[in-house]
Amino acid sequence: MRATSEHDSSAAPAKTATGNTNRAGLRAGGTAVVIAGLGGITWFTLELLPPVLGFDDTDNPAVSLDYLRQYPQFYPLAGVVLFIMAIAFVVASFVVSDALAPRTSSITRRSLSALGVLSAALLFMHGVLRESVGPLLYIDGMNSGWGESAYLTIQMLGTHGFGQASLLVLCAWAVGISVAGARSRALPIWLCVLGVVTGLRLVILLAGPFLTATSTDLPEFLWVGSVALIPLGMLWWLGLGVVLLVKSRPHREQRPINSAA
Repeated sequence: MRATSEHDSSAAPAKTATGNTNRAGLRAGGTAVVIAGLGGITWFTLELLPPVLGFDDTDNPAVSLDYLRQYPQFYPLAGVVLFIMAIAFVVASFVVSDALAPRTSSITRRSLSALGVLSAALLFMHGVLRESVGPLLYIDGMNSGWGESAYLTIQMLGTHGFGQASLLVLCAWAVGISVAGARSRALPIWLCVLGVVTGLRLVILLAGPFLTATSTDLPEFLWVGSVALIPLGMLWWLGLGVVLLVKSRPHREQRPINSAA
């Protein structure tokens, strides 16, 4: 009886320490996802500023360069936001993987973590290009044709390259987490359904090349829906962060009943 009592007393602190570690990880992951969600909303807002400020034809490099000359601060600000989002997604990808254990297979969790890290790398590279306003305006000052060529390069490589790729990977990450979370019941069903809905952007983007190959014009509502799914995905990140923060709260243990009373 004494050996059993000693074993229980030594196991209790270890169990408590493990529980505290798990809760700390969930708290860090929840905070990271909330930061990423808020950062995503900020990034999306900054991308909408040119038309709001009167620069409607942003496909014209001359118009966009004029915007950057008058408002050179917004691109670097977006770059900082993207850097913060990238760091947040690295943390979140591993914490979410732990949250899905042990009812989700290790290969699924490792694959989802890899998607999260890949999305972070793509966001980081997009942020690097957003920070290149100084060199871009310097090139434009030497020769306006060079400046327009440099802007188009950054636009295609950044917005339509790293930016789109990061959103694609994040959609795949959201769908994977939602499916795994629903199957393991590690996440609320409402959050999983919302995550799958945000993944519809994958379907729309993949349908584009097939429609182009068949000489079919992409319906305008599909383009509008694809854009609308971007902020919806960011709201999903906020929801995931709140769920992780709630899960990190210590559970109230029921006190043992005093038999002597």
